[in-house]
Amino acid sequence: MEREHVVIWAEAATKRASLREIEDPAGVVATVAGLDGVWAQGADAPAARAELLEVLIDWAALKIEHGDDDIPSIDGVSLYATR
Repeated sequence: MEREHVVIWAEAATKRASLREIEDPAGVVATVAGLDGVWAQGADAPAARAELLEVLIDWAALKIEHGDDDIPSIDGVSLYATR
């Protein structure tokens, strides 16, 4: 799997992120529905989204490396050739 394809998938997922402000520590948490356990935190919304993009890239790459086949398609972008 080429990193470029993982980045395209992660960018699509980041566009679907939900953002939630938190107080302690102050900032924003970003999550994506359907990707349990994947989240990122930043000082503000842009920082949380940027961190989420990196988290998603690393998360997907690790799952692919381990042979997992349960990464969902996001907005028509799949990380599997048969999907």
